This record gives sequence, C-alpha cells and structure tokens, in this order.
Amino acid sequence: MKTKLLLTILTAFLLSPFASAEGMDSDPHVAKAVELRGEAVAAYDAGEYDKAAELARAAKAELALARSGSPLPASYTVRLIPGDRDSLSKIAGYPFVYGKREEWVRLYGANKDRLKHPDDADLILPGEVLLIPSIAGEQRKGEWSPEAKYPSLD
Repeated sequence: MKTKLLLTILTAFLLSPFASAEGMDSDPHVAKAVELRGEAVAAYDAGEYDKAAELARAAKAELALARSGSPLPASYTVRLIPGDRDSLSKIAGYPFVYGKREEWVRLYGANKDRLKHPDDADLILPGEVLLIPSIAGEQRKGEWSPEAKYPSLD
C-alpha cells in the first residue's frame, strides 16, 4: 500500500514542469493540481496516507484535465450490458469515475435516495442516473458520454 501511495504522490510531483510550461501557468486545472499536490504532501507528512493518496489522485486528474480540456462526468446512466451488467462497484472502478471499485460505497451514499430500490445496493437498473460526487476536489460536469475522452483517476 505504501509503495503504491508513494508512486501516486511521486506522480503528482511531476506536475512541477507543467506549472512552468508556456501557457500552462494560467490554466486553472494546473493551479488546482499544484494546490492538491501540496495538500497531498502535507497529508503524507502527517501520516494521513489514505487522504494523501486521494489528494494525489485528484491532482493527477486535474493535470489530465489541463491536457484534455474535458471535465470528468458528474453523472452516469446505468447501462444494460449483456453478459457484463453494470454494478456500483464496476461503475466506481471506471477510470473516469474513481478508478477504484471499492469506492462503490461513495456512489451508493450519494445516490441512495435516487434509486428505485434504495435498500438494495446490489440492485441498480438500466436507465437510472447516478450522480458522481468529487472524491478529492476534482471538477466534474455533465453526463458521461461513450464518445468523450476523459482523464483517468486511477
């Protein structure tokens, strides 16, 4: 865990060249990424490793936004995929959502009141629209589209 965390934080350190690249210093995504990187380092130094990892992932996502110009989606419509049904854990694992299947709990908490069967987290239905809350301050906007190219949070 600590090795993966350290690699994630080191990835966030790679932001430094982008912050000084021509035209990038005024990009709000780069500014947010640099801010999140600082918070990740402070959390790591304080021994708050899970928080540091979340902040580093958010910094990485902001940097990807600076490169792509596309915000992460703020909502996702559950699809009927023959043989490979959508589930909260599968959706949470998509790189444009959280890139971590175990974050399904966050999706469930944010959408419990919107689901047709709110007492059964294993039962989500095609057509239900799930809100995707920010995991660590990353910007999200609009509905997920299969044609769009999104940055990855994983």
